[in-house]
Amino acid sequence: MMTKITIVAIFIVFFLGMVAKETQGQHICHQVLLNDHCDGPTCTDLCDKQLQGTGQCYMTVDRRLICICNYICRP
Repeated sequence: MMTKITIVAIFIVFFLGMVAKETQGQHICHQVLLNDHCDGPTCTDLCDKQLQGTGQCYMTVDRRLICICNYICRP
């Protein structure tokens, strides 16, 4: 019984270490992909294909819908 608990504990520590290593030092970048007439599915698809990120439509101060893509910056 104690052996199983030890193995599970080691696995959990290893897994958490890997997750922390992958996310450490990553920065989120933003890029406008469409300057007007944004619709959700097009923005999401375009962002995923071009930058492997997540796109979302936002309304600007002058009432235009723009597509902003949030993605992990690459060096």
